[in-house]
Amino acid sequence: MASITQDTRYRLSLIRYAEKYGITKAAVKYKTNQQYIYRWKRRYDYSIESLHELSRRPHHHPNQHTP
Repeated sequence: MASITQDTRYRLSLIRYAEKYGITKAAVKYKTNQQYIYRWKRRYDYSIESLHELSRRPHHHPNQHTP
């Protein structure tokens, strides 16, 4: 079972507020920009797991040797 981090809880409350009052009011209240809200709202599929950060690890390296 994955734990709910502070960031996940913040994003969930941000999305719920935006759905109730609108994107602009949510951006002002949470002191963030609208693009951030749209990005997480697009990714959110009503599950907590969708609000977790994705890995930033590169999947390949430009100088990697072929097998």
